[in-house]
Amino acid sequence: MNVLHYVDAENISWLKPYIEHIKTLENLGVESLLLCRPGGEMEQAGRDNKIKTFTWRPLVSGLPFLSPDYVNLIKKISPDLIHTRLSSAAGIAGFWKNFHRVPVVSTFDKPAKAKYYAGASHCISCAEWLKNYMVKIQGMDADKIDVVHNPVDAKKFSRDEIKRKIFRKSLGIADDEILFSGMGIYIHRKGFDVLIKAFAKVKNFADENGRKIKLALIGGGGDQRENYLKLADSLGVKIIMPEKFVEDVRQWLWASDIFVMPSREEGFSIALLEGLASELPVIVSDIEPFTEIISIEKNNGLIAENENPESFAAAMIEMLRKNENGRKIFADNSLKIIRENFTPEAAAKKTLEIYKKII
Repeated sequence: MNVLHYVDAENISWLKPYIEHIKTLENLGVESLLLCRPGGEMEQAGRDNKIKTFTWRPLVSGLPFLSPDYVNLIKKISPDLIHTRLSSAAGIAGFWKNFHRVPVVSTFDKPAKAKYYAGASHCISCAEWLKNYMVKIQGMDADKIDVVHNPVDAKKFSRDEIKRKIFRKSLGIADDEILFSGMGIYIHRKGFDVLIKAFAKVKNFADENGRKIKLALIGGGGDQRENYLKLADSLGVKIIMPEKFVEDVRQWLWASDIFVMPSREEGFSIALLEGLASELPVIVSDIEPFTEIISIEKNNGLIAENENPESFAAAMIEMLRKNENGRKIFADNSLKIIRENFTPEAAAKKTLEIYKKII
């Protein structure tokens, strides 16, 4: 079976796990091909990983009928199945499906208009809540959607205590200090302004109780870095922020003690999985992409009210009051869930079952 993985982009923020997913499918016997736009990191990553890579740029992504040359391209590549990511690729592949006669499986990672997926043979949702949204709000057929969670390589993120100590020292974090961390691109929907306001309240509690705490925002990019620094300064707190985008977040996560995800909205958060795989206790906002993984019943983290600094501060203080063993219970429960349900192998096996069903 050969599968053409098609993304209408030069680059994506989740490029590394995407390539890892393709490579894991290859380990299960899938011959993988890659189609993307030319000249970007995705093309280079495909070639670096010895994936047979093709490039193509549609005339107008949102108007598939303006790119009839796509049919000739697919006939030339001759895959058994096309698997798309991003709505523009789904729209193009689905529109021309009856012309090139190759089945199309389309994955969606966030809410989208159903029209982009109307031509797909089958769809994959990265989360149960998202499937429900696309069925109830967008009117898609539930029988044509399977759920395959985005994976994380837990072994890769397993905590390295030596590197933790070295990196904490480089950040100026003492052994008796608790480092709260958030992670993501510096944009409004990630909610880091909420986390900074919450941290200022927690800092007052910590100072009154002789506790030492710090806050790091791991990530980069976006348009909010200076706004975050100004907000922290106005509240009288200091935050640790890398000056450049962090390509490898592992040492930052290993240096951390408590992981906080205050996002206003998400499709499905790879960052949360990476925090859990790094054996960190977590606090998340009460949005469905998070509560599908973190819950009171699973005893694997704390949940705060979305966009509410007071609620996040209360959860952070509750986590701070727990001793190391109390926080470790959350981390251990989460890690068990990750290893059972969110590994690259689990995602690849479920995806392969769908391929076989469609073909």
